Amino acid sequence: MGGNKPRVVTGYRAIPMKLRPLALWFAGLVLAAGVALRAEGGSPGMAGTWKLDVTRSTPVRPWDVQTVTIVTRGDSVVITRNLAWGADRKVDDTTVAVTDGKTVTANPVGYWLDTWYTNVYIGGDHLKRVTAEWLDGGRVLKLETTLAIEAQQGDHPVHLYDEFRLSADGKTLKLYELRSTRDEAMVYYFTRQ
Repeated sequence: MGGNKPRVVTGYRAIPMKLRPLALWFAGLVLAAGVALRAEGGSPGMAGTWKLDVTRSTPVRPWDVQTVTIVTRGDSVVITRNLAWGADRKVDDTTVAVTDGKTVTANPVGYWLDTWYTNVYIGGDHLKRVTAEWLDGGRVLKLETTLAIEAQQGDHPVHLYDEFRLSADGKTLKLYELRSTRDEAMVYYFTRQ
């Protein structure tokens, strides 16, 4: 009885000989798709245009409309905010960052848009320095930004910590922001356009 044990074969050898070339081709296709997806950046699902749900979000006064467009290009991301206040006041803010979690990308800044009516302006060298990184398999985009703002008392350093979180169904984008100039976190909810 001991000599007739059934032999269990797993893995590649379990595939019949005539189907092995097809299995290799399919495995190569899956690998190529994974490499192509990685080359596109962390989250192609996050790419697109998103509109702020003003009723669920931290106020963005004086702005009453905000959209965010996210574009992934290889190992970088481009985030463009479009802000509007009434029919005639519109402004854009673009941030470019490499998503390796290490590279610091300097972006020119014309205005401090997040507190338009408090007499605070961009100070220092008029640059924001940004690092970015994909987390949680591409569902979260983390950005850390440093810049200087100018107030009546002079320049003050500001640190921003942003997390863009994509919902499981891909229809909602939540932005969680910590700002060194505020005691409480800000939370913004966006819907896909």
